Amino acid sequence: METRHITIMLTDIKGFTSKTASFSRAETQELLTKHRELVLPVIEKFHGRLVKTIGDAFLVAFNSPTDAVLCGVEVQTVLRSHNADKPQDEKIEIRIAINAGEVAIHDDGDIYGDAVNITSRLESIAEPGEVFFTESVYLAMNKKEVPSSEIGYRQFKGIPEKIKVFRVLRETPVGAQPAGVAAVAAEQTAAAPAAGQTLPGRTRAGFWRRFTSLLVDICIFAIAMNILGLQACGPNAKVETKLEASDKPEVRNIPAGKVDIKSGSITIKGDNGEVVSIDKNGVKVNEPGRPDGKYSKRTSVGFATGDTDKKRVPLKMFIWALYCAIMIWRFGATPGMMVLKLKAVEDAAGMPVPADKAFLRSFFSLVSFGAAGLGYAWALWEKDKRTWHDIIAGTRIVKI
Repeated sequence: METRHITIMLTDIKGFTSKTASFSRAETQELLTKHRELVLPVIEKFHGRLVKTIGDAFLVAFNSPTDAVLCGVEVQTVLRSHNADKPQDEKIEIRIAINAGEVAIHDDGDIYGDAVNITSRLESIAEPGEVFFTESVYLAMNKKEVPSSEIGYRQFKGIPEKIKVFRVLRETPVGAQPAGVAAVAAEQTAAAPAAGQTLPGRTRAGFWRRFTSLLVDICIFAIAMNILGLQACGPNAKVETKLEASDKPEVRNIPAGKVDIKSGSITIKGDNGEVVSIDKNGVKVNEPGRPDGKYSKRTSVGFATGDTDKKRVPLKMFIWALYCAIMIWRFGATPGMMVLKLKAVEDAAGMPVPADKAFLRSFFSLVSFGAAGLGYAWALWEKDKRTWHDIIAGTRIVKI
């Protein structure tokens, strides 16, 4: 077994499992064969070595990082041409990730090491039709041949350090083009979005569209909280009793005139001014000279004194922030944003929002709200239509 510094490419077909779920074995094999026919000649052209296939994925080794990136670009160009006139189920869309580093090469030619693991993690966030690569590739490759854009740092599972990630801006390598075409490519590169700008095809979401999506989310959240509250008051709800033994009232017959029965509530008046109220929220006993709810028998939801619901406000705000963070992290949008066709992206390159920024954004939104809503209203006059929590987290909301 030897150790070498090489450049690694990993490709993977988008949605292969779901695509082939309805395929026969012959149809699946036909798709894989076509994939190989399109991709392997390009790999060979750029002096790549196919290390192994992993289902629908190719693991390829290159001696040159520039060759690896140019290969990835041409593979995507070939596949776009193939997909142009094909129905959706016959299209082959792949993700390509490239990394460089030291690997251990087994006697059978297989490769192992952190560099391979990082490549695999990078492939999981790459977008179909794109070529993503790490900083180690960027520093070693010929940058004039491949215009690229920095995406930013990413934290990958099992990798202690954050990895800076880049993407190829264009489909075709500049170095392989005539001077006239290369000049056009240079113009496209110059026009590429800088940090803080919106990517082409993605328009900033206006304030009122965002505000409407927020209202939708608040309604959904309120309904969910009410459902949880109703469940807590249901037949399985626990009943708490707060009675001091020395203060237990006597049980006696109550004259009919002391009982007032209304829709949804019963009120019983005592001889000395005591009032017992029974409604859907529980039972309250009010006695002159004693604080409201001195004796209380109530459900575990607890509305006897009126203070319990106030105490739940911080909890509800925490649940709200957690709900928004998870939705942004996992789906790129909350339900309200989905309805209004909005999406949260990273500020610099329009990439999906990572977990740390999703949680930072969501919990800082509580500050935006707590400041009399000023943090949300900030999007009215901020040039990029961002709220305080968008600015802090480095995110923005775009239309899709």
